[in-house]
Amino acid sequence: MSRDNPQTRAPTTGRAGAAHGLKVRAGGCSRAGENGPNQDAFAVSLPRRQQVLLHKGVVAAIADGVSVSGVSDRAAELAVNEFIGQYLETPPTWSVNHAAEKVLRSLNQWLYQHALQYSSRQGQLTQADSAMACAFAGVVIKSNTAYIFSVGDCRVWLYRQGQLQQLTRDHRCFAGDRYQLTRALGIDSHLQLDCQAVPLQHGDRLLLSSDGIHDSLSQTQLQHLMDGPSNTEGQNNTGSSAPSRDPLELIADAMVAQASAQTQQEKKAKQDDMSGVILAIDSLPTPNLNEFTQFMGKRLIPKPMKPGQQLDHYDIVQTLYDGSRSHLYLVHSQLDGKSYVLKAPSLNFADDPTYISAFLKEGWLGVQLNSPYIINLHPPSQHSGYLYHISDRVGGCSARQWLLDNPKASLSNIRIVARGAIRALRALQRMSVLHRDIKPDNFMVDSNLSVTLIDLGSATAPGLEELNVNKEDYPLGDLNYLAPECLQGQTASLQSEIYALAVTLYELLTGHLPYKPVNPSRPTPPGRHEYIPASHWRSDVPDWMDAALRKACHPTPNQRYSALSEFDQDLNAPNPQLIKQQKRLPLLEQNPLRFWKAVSAILLLTSLTLAMLLIGKS
Repeated sequence: MSRDNPQTRAPTTGRAGAAHGLKVRAGGCSRAGENGPNQDAFAVSLPRRQQVLLHKGVVAAIADGVSVSGVSDRAAELAVNEFIGQYLETPPTWSVNHAAEKVLRSLNQWLYQHALQYSSRQGQLTQADSAMACAFAGVVIKSNTAYIFSVGDCRVWLYRQGQLQQLTRDHRCFAGDRYQLTRALGIDSHLQLDCQAVPLQHGDRLLLSSDGIHDSLSQTQLQHLMDGPSNTEGQNNTGSSAPSRDPLELIADAMVAQASAQTQQEKKAKQDDMSGVILAIDSLPTPNLNEFTQFMGKRLIPKPMKPGQQLDHYDIVQTLYDGSRSHLYLVHSQLDGKSYVLKAPSLNFADDPTYISAFLKEGWLGVQLNSPYIINLHPPSQHSGYLYHISDRVGGCSARQWLLDNPKASLSNIRIVARGAIRALRALQRMSVLHRDIKPDNFMVDSNLSVTLIDLGSATAPGLEELNVNKEDYPLGDLNYLAPECLQGQTASLQSEIYALAVTLYELLTGHLPYKPVNPSRPTPPGRHEYIPASHWRSDVPDWMDAALRKACHPTPNQRYSALSEFDQDLNAPNPQLIKQQKRLPLLEQNPLRFWKAVSAILLLTSLTLAMLLIGKS
């Protein structure tokens, strides 16, 4: 049977894995009680197809029919199969909660109505006899989260680092000599469903059990059984070439066997049906931003620290930056003995959700981007209670400091730095990420002229916009490097990134900006976007290189380069077509300073001529 299809009542083993690192194994066992038929049922879907695993995840369900009904075995089997089958058919745009709840409410209504119709057709049966009702628990593992849905007394447990924790609560009460369900699938037209989302860790196990298991075995006994073998393929110690059974299935078998033995030992009046399903989390993908925010958002902002202090396993060696918005420290890890940079948010913004959201977003993006030209952030510790980022130590200095140290850098060195900066932006472009704060302060340049892009606090991506985490009401970035359309409220784009990069490279080349500086307290002055040729500041800048810079930072977006590779090419070799286009421009656009100097000279000459004529007449 395909692992894309649910498996019911039989021992369930297998593995789901592939897309984005999610790997899950499953094993289960079910045994009928004394009076049969087995009113328990379970099913597991372990998708092999990456798209199914990515959009829908791994799905498991367990159900236990109510004992007073003669048809509850059908209800349990129907519940697990239909839940998994219908959930997998829901649109991929639906959230897990929305899809699962919609399926379960529809299924509950069908079971309830079917029991009413069946009872009316069979006059000798009571409504209880014909109840299509069952306790139910379902789990969807998607990305780094387990979404749990329960009604009745089937349970879901989390086994983590040797400890077993019950995640669900029972919906039942003790009446007479046994428990009676207060909630169940099909018991009422209105379904009261418990829903929760649990962050997962590598190595976790989830146990789904029917009451025949957890009413017979204590939590301590279940925990001891869950301590069983953890190898991913199982061991064959018989010497046979036949594949051995999965360890998870062996655990489930042992659980059912021990529960059965315990029931017989206690001489209970009736041995109940017993079922258990175990899901093992062998590997997890990188968490999505919502998961990352939920995981990190409750952490505390550390107080400003000094050398000699310690945060988690990091020793503070040196304060690199101490500002109003953040703090940077050089730290030494006690775990691997290496040096890192620790960035902590400022306590000044502890109550600012926009700032905290941007800080979390920076940490999440920094883990996704894997490029030698972009700062590398490490995944946060699973066990820390503090909010901070850890990155590799980047050598060198900021491009702004490099400019101060090299005010007349050679054109060849400028081109090397430019190529590194362009490669950093191309790496972002491949991930559909926009930096939105390109400027000399956010590039690091080392002694070999290698370039690293830092500070992802303003970065965005289409996927983040869909999550509504980028609803800023103001333009982000330094106003002197911000494209004119962004100043007017338009969204950032590749063209606005190219604009900021061109302004940055122009400044590294000349020590000046290509346009008049922006004063936020004053209205935009006339001629704000009159380009100042780079040759005005440096006579050795060739016209073809200046033409590339001019095009890249053109005030109109569609006049700029449409690709970073084109900009890179024109910075390193003359583009005859671009040079022709520039020569066809009026002198005012080619060189505004030269134009106005010529106009001033003409006016001065005219004034002198008029003055001499007047003197001659007098």
